[in-house]
Amino acid sequence: MELRKAKRYRLSAPAFYCWERADGTLQEAQGITRDIGSRGVFILADALPPAGAHVELKVYLPSISGAPRSVQLNGEGTVLRASRAEVGRSGFAADVIFHTESSDSATLLGDLQ
Repeated sequence: MELRKAKRYRLSAPAFYCWERADGTLQEAQGITRDIGSRGVFILADALPPAGAHVELKVYLPSISGAPRSVQLNGEGTVLRASRAEVGRSGFAADVIFHTESSDSATLLGDLQ
C-alpha cells in the first residue's frame, strides 16, 4: 500500500542538510537524493538524523533547460525514518515542504506535484 502523499521521482542530486542533535549542537551533513517529490525526499548518506528530527535541507537540481546554473531547492520538515545499511548505502526519508525563491524552481516544483 502506497502511503506517500505525493508522487516521487528518481533523481540523483547533491543534498546538504542539518538538524539539532540531542545535546543541542547543530549537525551538518551531505548526501545524494535517491528520490524526490513535492512533499518529500529520500537522501542516501552516512550521517543520519534520527526519526522525528526537524531537518533543513538544500538540494541542487541539475539544469534541465540547458542553462549553466542549477536550481536550488530549500526545504524543511521531519525525518520519517532512517535506515543504516550494513552493505550499500544508508539513508533517511523526510516529509519536507520545499520553499522556492526563483521562478525556475517554482515551476519545477509545480511539475513535481
